[in-house]
Amino acid sequence: MVTGSGRLPLLSFLFYLIFFAARAQEIKVAGHFSSDSVEIGKPIEYYLSARHPEHTNLLFPDSGFSFSPFEFQKKKFTATHTKNGVSIDSVIYFLATYEIDSLQRLKLPVFVVTGKDCTQVYSNTDTVYLKHLVKSIPDSVALNQLPLKSNTHYLNVKWSLNYILWAIGGSLLLIIFILIWIIFGNRIKKYFKLRRLTKGYEAFLIQYEGLIDHLQKDFSVERAEQGLVIWKKYLETLTNIPYTKFTSREIRSFELDETLGISLSTIDRLIYGGLEENHRVPFDSLKDYVHQQYEKKKAEIANG
Repeated sequence: MVTGSGRLPLLSFLFYLIFFAARAQEIKVAGHFSSDSVEIGKPIEYYLSARHPEHTNLLFPDSGFSFSPFEFQKKKFTATHTKNGVSIDSVIYFLATYEIDSLQRLKLPVFVVTGKDCTQVYSNTDTVYLKHLVKSIPDSVALNQLPLKSNTHYLNVKWSLNYILWAIGGSLLLIIFILIWIIFGNRIKKYFKLRRLTKGYEAFLIQYEGLIDHLQKDFSVERAEQGLVIWKKYLETLTNIPYTKFTSREIRSFELDETLGISLSTIDRLIYGGLEENHRVPFDSLKDYVHQQYEKKKAEIANG
């Protein structure tokens, strides 16, 4: 039995599901390959487009997403086209496959970002055919002309393994690996740290700049707060300082950067004071500050 107080959370949950189901129906996602066939290792273009209400905040898959059975190579954005309150965003992905299945399928999602949630809307499934370069391997002698003899007697073959040779080979490989690590180990570790740092920074820029673009077109307090949270979370991973636990005033107190302090104060006035100012300027300033911290971290790793 559901009491009166118990009905409210249930009704709220049902309203939440109905709201996002309606939103998902407004968004149409389509995906298709540029060709109906592909060769192993050669790139093929995949077009992903989303038709949605003008002020919807969308994110497209990036290099960190799994495009299986394909492998991501690069992507190219096209300009947003808006007419009568309906926008169309498109991305061209350059993919390659190394699988040998004759039919290979792909469908991709678009992420609908709201103040507190992120919903996936998938495209249709498109199929490509794999071109087999080697059709068949001809036999030098026809099967019916082979001089075959059948012998069902078991032949015991003595197993022989040259343990000394394997031991010498394994020892040499181990020594080579140790020498390589001694000589190049520090460079290898730096390479992977810098690669991970760069990918994290690029992912931040895609998410942050997309939100700023929507904020400039249609300002809302929720979007402004979300942009500030994204900025704090990335700085937290970059510097190991818990920015998400600090208020803007606390950040200004230990980050003695006048430009940063002015930008944070401006954003606070936008969020809490409802003042009409140039929305993009303070957020671009926060992005510049992140870039400075990113370059410092990169130099620290390179010189470490």
